[in-house]
Amino acid sequence: MVLNKKKLSLLKKRYRENGFVVIKDIFQKNEILKAGLDLENFVSKNLSHFKSRDINKTKNNIINSVHFMNNWSWSKKFINGKKLKLIVKTLLEDEAKNFGSEFFAKPAKVGLSSPMHQDNFYWCVDNANGLTVWIALDQSNSKNGGVYYYKKTQKLGLLEHNLSYAPGSSQTLKYPKSMDFFKKITPNINIGDCIIHHCLAVHGSYKNTSSKSRRGLTVRYIGKSSKIDKDRKKKYELQLKKNLT
Repeated sequence: MVLNKKKLSLLKKRYRENGFVVIKDIFQKNEILKAGLDLENFVSKNLSHFKSRDINKTKNNIINSVHFMNNWSWSKKFINGKKLKLIVKTLLEDEAKNFGSEFFAKPAKVGLSSPMHQDNFYWCVDNANGLTVWIALDQSNSKNGGVYYYKKTQKLGLLEHNLSYAPGSSQTLKYPKSMDFFKKITPNINIGDCIIHHCLAVHGSYKNTSSKSRRGLTVRYIGKSSKIDKDRKKKYELQLKKNLT
């Protein structure tokens, strides 16, 4: 994909309008295939080093998600890629600061759903200037557990959430019926494509009951001038701990 001022301006317009933007062919397919092979090796080798809250499995003990991938060499490559950082800087309107990486395996037949939520309920970024880049390691659509978004919901500000008890996504919207007023989109994306969404965009994902896996890697950024609201973060962590014990 060739980047120029016109392309960046269009991406920014779509992102600001809808809360998310799909970018096709940002990564070469052979690059993603290599990363996918290395990923399986990394996860299996480091399984014992992940904290219990950083890894979630299906009922039959298959990995569904890993929530600390910062040490994987490919995460670092994607996070620091010049093309991606230029796009992120444009969307944030600020220098981009690394905010971690996660792996969503969504295995065939048994991949778990993720309830609708806003990322910033977890993140607690003071000015909500943060985003997630969802990189497709497999094809992704509504049939194999694709990510869905409610358009323009980033403009609503931070909404109330309740505990979901869902592995890997502990919160869900308190008033899910409120999303009936917004258009729901499930992007069809291929290997090497990505979706970038605002940290206030309401989104979730379906169960994967298909015969195909739906692996995705996320890399996250916040603006350099953004800070974590420590009081809000502490309150969230204490409430989560209380509800889960």
